[in-house]
Amino acid sequence: MEVTGVGAVVFLVLLFAPGLSSVLKSIAFRNRAAGKAKLIRAEGKSGERAGTGRRTGKRGRNG
Repeated sequence: MEVTGVGAVVFLVLLFAPGLSSVLKSIAFRNRAAGKAKLIRAEGKSGERAGTGRRTGKRGRNG
């Protein structure tokens, strides 16, 4: 049985598909997170949330 160039490419794609899928999902997640962070920073700079200050944790300023 001879393996042609196309057959070899198909074989490699099928072999690495699960790993490649997880890498692509990870990249997409990081891009979405970066976009959300950028939007939050832009809202803070635009003054829409002006006057709210930094939020403290559940324990307040003393904790």
